Amino acid sequence: MDSNFTYYIFVLVAIIVGIIIIKKVTSCLFRIISLLVIVAILAYLYFTFFR
Repeated sequence: MDSNFTYYIFVLVAIIVGIIIIKKVTSCLFRIISLLVIVAILAYLYFTFFR
């Protein structure tokens, strides 16, 4: 019974760490994508109106 209990604790910790890592990576990816969209819009406006 003790080995099953430690196994479940390790699985629970791995799931929690995985969720935290996924949240960090997706927030970083969201920031990068939004920054790229803003840069693309600014570049379009620059080349459309100031060329």
